[in-house]
Amino acid sequence: MRETVSLDGSEWRIKGHLGLDAALAAAARPRDDGDGWLPATVPGSVINDLWVAGHVADPYHGLNSLQAEWVPERAWTYRRALPSVPPTSDGASVRLRFDGVDHACHVFVDGDLVGRHDGMFRPFEVELGSRLSRRGGAGDVGGPELAVVVEPAPEIEPQTGRTSRVRVHKSRMGYGWDFCPRLVHQGIWQSVTLTTADAARIVDVWARPHLADDFASATVQVRVALEAPHGASVRVAARLAGPSSARASTTVDVGSGASEVGLSFDVERPALWWATGLGEAALHRLDVTLTTAEGRPLDGRTVPLGFRRIELLPNESGPTGARPFTFAVNGRRMYANGWNWVPADALYGATPPDRVEHLLRLAGAANVNLLRVWGGGLIETEAFYDACDRLGILVWQEFVQSSSGIENEPSRDPAFVELMRREAEAIVPLRRNHPSLALWCGGNELADDAGPLDDDRSPVLAALHGVVNRLDPDRLWLPTSPIGPQHFNRLEAIESDPDGLHDVHGPYEHQGLRGQYELYDRGTSLLNGEFGVEGMTNRRTLGALVSEPDRWPPTRANRVYRHLGDWWINEPLVQASFAGRLGDLEAVRRASQLLQADGLRYAIEANRRRWPRHSGSIPWQFNEPYPNAWCTSAVDHRGDPKPAYFAVARAYAQTVVAARFDGAVLERAGRLRFEPWAWTSDAAIRAGTVRWRVVDADAVVAGEGSAGVELSVAASVAVGRPGDIDIRGLGAVVFLDLQLEDADGTTRAVNRYRFAAGSDLGPLLDLRPATVLASVSGNGDGDGDEWSVDVRHVEGPAAIAVRLEDDRPIDSPGWAEIDDGGFDMLPGERRRLSVRWASAPVAGRLLRMSGWNVVDAAVGLAGGPLVAGTTG
Repeated sequence: MRETVSLDGSEWRIKGHLGLDAALAAAARPRDDGDGWLPATVPGSVINDLWVAGHVADPYHGLNSLQAEWVPERAWTYRRALPSVPPTSDGASVRLRFDGVDHACHVFVDGDLVGRHDGMFRPFEVELGSRLSRRGGAGDVGGPELAVVVEPAPEIEPQTGRTSRVRVHKSRMGYGWDFCPRLVHQGIWQSVTLTTADAARIVDVWARPHLADDFASATVQVRVALEAPHGASVRVAARLAGPSSARASTTVDVGSGASEVGLSFDVERPALWWATGLGEAALHRLDVTLTTAEGRPLDGRTVPLGFRRIELLPNESGPTGARPFTFAVNGRRMYANGWNWVPADALYGATPPDRVEHLLRLAGAANVNLLRVWGGGLIETEAFYDACDRLGILVWQEFVQSSSGIENEPSRDPAFVELMRREAEAIVPLRRNHPSLALWCGGNELADDAGPLDDDRSPVLAALHGVVNRLDPDRLWLPTSPIGPQHFNRLEAIESDPDGLHDVHGPYEHQGLRGQYELYDRGTSLLNGEFGVEGMTNRRTLGALVSEPDRWPPTRANRVYRHLGDWWINEPLVQASFAGRLGDLEAVRRASQLLQADGLRYAIEANRRRWPRHSGSIPWQFNEPYPNAWCTSAVDHRGDPKPAYFAVARAYAQTVVAARFDGAVLERAGRLRFEPWAWTSDAAIRAGTVRWRVVDADAVVAGEGSAGVELSVAASVAVGRPGDIDIRGLGAVVFLDLQLEDADGTTRAVNRYRFAAGSDLGPLLDLRPATVLASVSGNGDGDGDEWSVDVRHVEGPAAIAVRLEDDRPIDSPGWAEIDDGGFDMLPGERRRLSVRWASAPVAGRLLRMSGWNVVDAAVGLAGGPLVAGTTG
């Protein structure tokens, strides 16, 4: 029977060398007990190990990452003892498997070079034969010793450079990007295992479910790649487990070397895998076993399987000749509630697994049904895909190629094209069983002077598509994003070539208190593959990231802020939006986050108003790999959402009532004009009523009304006639409230917009203090993982941007996952929020409630419900 031993963990040591030759020479001397060895962890990252050992400063603070830039210029040797294995039969296999080494390495056992590899995304194996049975076990100083020499990191272009100079397939983000300082990754970044097998073994399993046209049945074709040291008669069995079940088996004679066995079975009425919002993500597993003809176990493998059909269909009313950009799952068209995903950490080998799980739970809670894995980061991990499978989140996976600003065309060198072909041949089989994988893409923003590239104009894209066609033919393909004809979403392009905006990128900056609204209201694109709004990070992350003396001013004049998000410092716009009255760090931070949240929310709502011509929004960006002070991310590096996260989640709700208007300021017009809209993906909601009212911060009503609406999943609909309300008798801060009721009078959706009566948002700073109280209860005895927080507005005018945040020290494990935040409360209103404590110890759990015109207050459990009051 095949046996596998994990070599992951902290049994490793690491040492740096000035030059590869010195590292190789040292590795050839087994049991080097000289000085300079540091503890190391696998999977991991060299810089992280050095930080833990105190040899570099915290790279996530201030300017410290600059002090780690020397690390990838050295070769680094990992060492550990290997366990012994029992004697094996002649010709048996003893393999050392590396799931990922970044980027090139040499493997030694007892001083003998036994393998070399390059390519961080391709697993590799080293056959050890009888080497491990010569000596004692892992705790024996005489036991076999493994040494892995990781070469100095290859030079790759940073964000501003030339794509054609890139000749390796490695994450580029760490070489310096707008959301990540130069922090080049090296190390054994994925698992290492030792496997023994004395007969045939399973090398790969590929399960291809094919649904009937009516989805009432399916056929599953299974290909099992085998390897045997010598000929054998074996039995291969496949068993489907999950909501649906089936099995098949066959007995075959395999010759020495590699061979392939095919199986198939039919499934009646299979439980379908749906993207979130359309139905349950029914996930199956396929267990494949290998035995001798007599039934003795030899090997086994389990892969995920989902019964689904994913298509790209033409956008309704789209321009003639445009590519299709409407995702359909099992025959149902869906609006792509997307987000762009980047690596969860710049030191991705050391990313805590529960952080990725937490981030993906946040995405699912925000009604996200598609994540675009950006082409400057990673071929995402098995754990990432497993979580997306469970959550029903489609994955758009890009090969790691990206634009570089100066020149954006991948190399045409035949050697590079061949390298990328080999990379794809190794990578595609690793992910093709996952039902969440919807689309392979050649890379991000690949173009030449004539525009975006495709298979016909780029040899490397043609090569990658050829591999996908051959090894994963059931998957969708796009050469790059955007695919043209126009690249950028901007007013000049809309005016000059309105039908030329298909999948477009940008802008990434807030366009102003009226310009942001005009751009997206006038949009003509079919899909927005990237767009964003910048904002500062959260209070807790900022406190850990920037030392107190460096926190002011948060501008480009401050070198620390330039290092931590130079591209995204829009402090001049933030100040101008508030009449230059933001005089402290907290005011600037909150104001920037308010603009980010409102700007992103409106952009997505405007896009969704154009459904079904417009078929998807994919904001830039969901998460960040490094704790920036300013960034376009909606979730900070720690994993805490910004207000923008909650704003987008509301815009992505299954049923939405929204409004179109000219901007966040009314410029002394004396009137508020708006158009109500509604949409739903719930086919059960057919008809309803939209109610609206306009009030000021003291809840004085200026006008209200209602209109009936006929809803359809096929299109967004305008509701009744536009509203036109005289607001001259109201205060300087005005709110538009919308409510959608179904035919039974049940509220299905609400929305609220905030306006300032003048030419800027300064009136928000003039609101009187408000009093908000919060009482907390937990499940069970109060120490459970679920909290309920009752938030009540009890005195004063509207409370602006009320939110709860995790208030524990930033290095505390786990997260407070809160279901809403950053909302305005009118006098007398009440909100009940849910909080899930994920991977967080019970002791020390504490929240903080804050708002613009309320005083921060602690919220938690202390021998019973703690009431937190905020007063001005």
